Amino acid sequence: MGVKVSKDAIIKALLDEAFMRSAGETSLKDIADKIGIKKASLYNHFESREDIVKQTFASCAEYIDAITFTPRDIDAVTKKYPAQVVFKGIVNRYFKMHEKAPLFQIYTFVESQKYFSSDAVRIIERQDAKILADTQTVMKSLIAFGKLKLPEENIQTASRWFCAGIKNMLENYLQDRKQLVVNSPASGEGELFSLPAEGKGLDKVDAFIDAFIMMIQ
Repeated sequence: MGVKVSKDAIIKALLDEAFMRSAGETSLKDIADKIGIKKASLYNHFESREDIVKQTFASCAEYIDAITFTPRDIDAVTKKYPAQVVFKGIVNRYFKMHEKAPLFQIYTFVESQKYFSSDAVRIIERQDAKILADTQTVMKSLIAFGKLKLPEENIQTASRWFCAGIKNMLENYLQDRKQLVVNSPASGEGELFSLPAEGKGLDKVDAFIDAFIMMIQ
C-alpha cells in the first residue's frame, strides 16, 4: 500500500531537509526520500520544485503572521510589572518559540532565502513591521502607567533601536542553537528539538534589555 502524502507533508519535508543541509542543496529526491515516496509522486501535488518553494513561502508567511510578539492583555501586564520585567518576559518568550519546531525550521528557511527571494523579503519586512508596532504599543502602555519615562516623540526611534538589537541577537542566538542541533548525536525530530535551552544567549538578551531601559529613562 502506497504512502499517503499531502502538500503540508511535502512542505514540512522541504523545511526539515533545508534546515539540515540548506535550501539550495535540497533536491526533489531529498524531499521525496524524507517522506518515503518516489520523486515523481511530488508532481501529484506540485508543478515543479519552484512551485514547492513558492507554496512553502506561503505556508511560512501564514504561520509567522499568526505569531504574537506581545500578550493580548498587554495593559494588564505593564500595569503590574516594571519595564525590564515586561520586556524580558516578552523577548524571552519570543526567543523560546523560535528554538522549537516548526518555527525554528521556518525562520532558518526564510532568513536563508532573503538574498534570493522577494517572497522571503516580504515575510521578513512584514514581521519586522509587526514587531516594531507591538514594541511601540508596549512602550506607550508602560508610559501610561508611569513605568517608563520617555517623551512620546522618542517612542518610534527607541522602538527601532530596540527591535534592531533584538533581531540581531535572535539571529545570533539561533545560529548557535542550530549548530547545537545539527551536531547533536540524537536522532529524530522530537529529540533534536527538545535539547536543553542555552541559558547564556538569554542572559545576553536580559543584559541588553537592562542597558536599553537605562539608556532611554
